[in-house]
Amino acid sequence: RDNPDYMSIPMKSAKLHTYANALTNASGLLISKIGSFLNFIRYKVMMDNSERGGSLKNIHAHYDLSNDLFTSFLDKETLMYSSAIYDAIAAPPDHSSGLVFRGTLEQAQWRKLDTLLARAQIKPGQTMLDIG
Repeated sequence: RDNPDYMSIPMKSAKLHTYANALTNASGLLISKIGSFLNFIRYKVMMDNSERGGSLKNIHAHYDLSNDLFTSFLDKETLMYSSAIYDAIAAPPDHSSGLVFRGTLEQAQWRKLDTLLARAQIKPGQTMLDIG
């Protein structure tokens, strides 16, 4: 312990480890920032979001689809593409799951709407704006 170099090896090792971590973190941050910048450039070049109607063109391309597409996988009444609330009952012992869901997708979507309206305490005659 009287040797002045007694702590120098562990301290040097700790300092090198700290510098290595700092260098790794700094290089990771630099790579992340470069990636973000390249994504931004790619977005600006590849996407037509100009004020000359590009945004509207993108909106029309994504949202002005025929309902035929959506009726192929959504319920036919509400065309909602969010979760539904099915009536669940305990599964028989030989079933692989603990619950069995009853009813159609349409019934489950209406149950969800009824549940949301009840939780929001919406009364008959009141209106609600659903913004997604």
